[in-house]
Amino acid sequence: MTQRNITRYTYETTSFQGWRLSICRKWNQFTKYFSDRQYGSEEAAFKAAIDMRDRIYDALRKNPDDPRAVFEQFKNGVESAPQTAEAPSNAS
Repeated sequence: MTQRNITRYTYETTSFQGWRLSICRKWNQFTKYFSDRQYGSEEAAFKAAIDMRDRIYDALRKNPDDPRAVFEQFKNGVESAPQTAEAPSNAS
């Protein structure tokens, strides 16, 4: 099981067993760990990492000039484009 930007972490000396998602664009780095324990199995953690990676790739395709903003959205758990404030209506 190998996928681009996803690495298996299995250390005998630590309690963490899982996958690391790491993406770098224009000197901006996004890293997230997917624990086997948290997701219930190695396969479920792997699928979660692939799913997040694919959603990040989609967001980067829509906003290729600002990867930092895309990564911040995913780090903060907000996985959609930021909402823009609407201009006040001048209707009287």
